[in-house]
Amino acid sequence: MSPTTLGCLLGAGIIALALLIAGALVAFAVRESTDRMAAAVDRANPANIVQTLIPPATPTIIVRPPAVLQVRAISDLATAQSLLSTIVEVNQARVGNVLYEKLVLIACGRAKAGIDLTQLKDNDVVVTDDGKTVRVKLPRATLLDVYLIDDPAQPCTTRVYDRTNLLLIPENKDLEAQAREKALEMIRLTATESGILNEARRNAQIAIERILLNAGYERVEFVEE
Repeated sequence: MSPTTLGCLLGAGIIALALLIAGALVAFAVRESTDRMAAAVDRANPANIVQTLIPPATPTIIVRPPAVLQVRAISDLATAQSLLSTIVEVNQARVGNVLYEKLVLIACGRAKAGIDLTQLKDNDVVVTDDGKTVRVKLPRATLLDVYLIDDPAQPCTTRVYDRTNLLLIPENKDLEAQAREKALEMIRLTATESGILNEARRNAQIAIERILLNAGYERVEFVEE
């Protein structure tokens, strides 16, 4: 082979090698550019932007104390009270049926009515399956306390208005006690007839509803007995 032919073959080989290297470089550059473009497009995807800005939703768990415990915590709920007065006259025969000892008592007393919430059973306060509504069955309202006011500093107090004893013998010490007992009975009856128990129930419902709504429940229903 002549030197001229050898030189031509060597030159052609060098050129081919150069073209091969250039092609590889171009392919690498194209692939790199494509990867970068794909990454840019992926980053520009609205779904990915939202996912980046807004973290994945997690369940919201609300834990409330059992409704029955919240209602029981009120304990005795004195929800209504009345200030009442009455006049009681007591006569006691001392000599046959002719001579009497008489006592007149002006009584002033207070009646308190409410509901004993410690009587609530677990099934008296029920939360619906959706956790939004509480159904409450309350015990009956009762008179929690009835007493006479004996403080002279109060605008209304209990006192003996008149006592008549025409005999020169000791007074009957039980006469005033009998009058006071009768006065308490009358105040208890008057308070009941005036609707104090219904008022107590309404006020208890208002207080319980406020407590349960503040605890996060959306609705409170009261079930009649």
